Amino acid sequence: MQARFCLFFVALAVLRCPPAGGDELSRLDGDALKVVVTAEERALGREFIRLAHTRLRLIEDPLLVNGVARIGARLTQVLNVDPGIIGFHLVDDPAINGFAGPGGQIVLFTGLIATAETEAEFASVVAHELAHVTQRHLPRMIERARKRQIPATAGLIAGILLGGQAGAATMAATNAAALSDQLSYTRTFEREADAVGLRILSTAGYDPQAMARFIQSLVQDTRFQVNETPEYFRTHPLSLDRIAEIESRAAGHSQEAISQTQEYLLLRARALARYGVDPEHLIATFQSQEGADVPEVASAGRYGLILSGLRTGAYNQSVELALSLRAQSPKNIFYVVGLAESLQAAGDLNNALKLLAEAMAMVPDDPVLASYYADMLIKAGKPDQAKPVIRAGLRALPHSRRLFKLLARAEGELGRTAESFQALAEYHYLSGDLQTALAKLTTALQHAQASAYLTASITARRVEIQQEFEPKD
Repeated sequence: MQARFCLFFVALAVLRCPPAGGDELSRLDGDALKVVVTAEERALGREFIRLAHTRLRLIEDPLLVNGVARIGARLTQVLNVDPGIIGFHLVDDPAINGFAGPGGQIVLFTGLIATAETEAEFASVVAHELAHVTQRHLPRMIERARKRQIPATAGLIAGILLGGQAGAATMAATNAAALSDQLSYTRTFEREADAVGLRILSTAGYDPQAMARFIQSLVQDTRFQVNETPEYFRTHPLSLDRIAEIESRAAGHSQEAISQTQEYLLLRARALARYGVDPEHLIATFQSQEGADVPEVASAGRYGLILSGLRTGAYNQSVELALSLRAQSPKNIFYVVGLAESLQAAGDLNNALKLLAEAMAMVPDDPVLASYYADMLIKAGKPDQAKPVIRAGLRALPHSRRLFKLLARAEGELGRTAESFQALAEYHYLSGDLQTALAKLTTALQHAQASAYLTASITARRVEIQQEFEPKD
């Protein structure tokens, strides 16, 4: 372990040195930003995500999911890719890790958000993983494994990429070690991902130097000298000259970029406050941020204190802080939701509903607001009012797992069993679990009774999903 850290710090010492081996990657053309995912790979990706749901704590918090998706969308808009191909998934785990799974599925851990101090730094990791997708690194490695007669199943891939106990639980004893060796990123693949990732990052308008800064911050963090190497470095090996090459390449990209945004600071504060492992330590951190000279940092610190109060039971204090923060920016969705959550926790559900209703009136089709408002309506015993809110959200975001789960709850509480199972089927479908989705549709059919329209709708959806079990290019 000590030798590995010596290599890290030697890498820091040569930051200003030119990259070794020339610049043969400069020949990467426009095709480097093209995403190709076959039907077979999409099926493997769905199974991979289904397994991830069973092994990891995937986050469904709408503000966090939407925030990560927003950054992902900003990056993918520079790619040649069909809508819906790339998926972004956020995991409640303090490990500093992220990876590109099969079928264009990008998995990111909350530890990355906690460590990346700017949006550009977090985006640099996402861009690197997107580059692995555009360069088809995982499919190329899977094909190499197949040629050596090593079966590359979603379970084995999940075990290798997830790592730790969660990964071990998904790996079969046979062929796991052999496939792990086959799926190790080569130095060439990492260099390609760095080069193409920087191109994606810069083209999307982010500071390209953020990639080198983020890796440097990980290397210099004394926590990893005492404990162990970040998980991200195990799945993405750091060679002697990698940081130097990243910095050298970044210098060739446009530097006119905005690295910091208020939305990311609030996103980071929410992730830390809701999923951080040490609430008391986080409160001290947020209190320090609250006193910062930069207004955006101070506001993020105050927002973190609001959510921390919800974890520690300081509900009235959270309401007071949330009221003052929202007064500064009445339309900020983080502040609106934070105040509504605080009011609900303090037992004032009526005012929480009123607040969200007023916000929804200004932006009727906002799927994030719809999710929080519908959830509170259902909890208040008003599922009939929640349904149109959910439907409005689904018109804007038709692939929201969270909204379909809420729809299933609302329909169920209204006694509409067939519709409830139909919505639940979509939730499982979007979670990658096609088999369970079909089972829920079968149950829905059993309760459809004499409704010809509902029966036809459920039957047609069953046929569509069944056809996906036989992917054809």
